[in-house]
Order: sequence, then structure tokens, then C-alpha cells
Amino acid sequence: MSDQLTFIGVDPLGDAVDWKRRHPEAYRALVLWAKEDVKNGVRPSMDAYGHLLRRPHMAAKLGLTRRTGEPVLFNDHLTSSLARLLRREHGIPFVTRQARSDCWSVAS
Repeated sequence: MSDQLTFIGVDPLGDAVDWKRRHPEAYRALVLWAKEDVKNGVRPSMDAYGHLLRRPHMAAKLGLTRRTGEPVLFNDHLTSSLARLLRREHGIPFVTRQARSDCWSVAS
């Protein structure tokens, strides 16, 4: 089996924690948007929030910058991990599919 197909060295929750650390304003916006949706009876959607973060004017307001070599401000692979992180840290009821990282006590 190719190394590309294994989970060795992959920590999707750790990627979300790293993104949160590098983009605190954007993370606060995610929390705010999700809490507002829940308060208004709308199911939170990290996919929808990710699309907002990709808009240049929203990205600029939230201080998002690209790392050297990153083609986008907010990568699709972060959506499920950030949803899990917001669920863990803020109790926001994101619906996600079962993943190995769901049983991890902390991200590495």
C-alpha cells in the first residue's frame, strides 16, 4: 500500500489547531457565525463558512494571509477538522461523519 493511503503522520485535528493558532480572528469569526446560526435555528455549516473565508474582502477583514506556497486562504481539507474542533471547544452541534480523530483526546 502506498504511504499516501495511510494515516501515519496525519493529524487532521492538529491541522485545525494549527490553523486556529495562525488565524485567531478568522477562528473567532467561525465561532461567532456558528453560534449565531444555532441561536437562529440554523444548522451550522463549516462548508458555508469556508466559502465566506475564501472571499477576498472577508479574508482581508479577518486578517487571513497565505503561507508561502499555499494556493488558497482556506483549504477544503480543514472543514471537517474545524467543525470537530468547534464542537469540542464550544459545544457547537456540527454534524460530521465518524473519523479516527473523534476518539483522540487531544490533537498532536
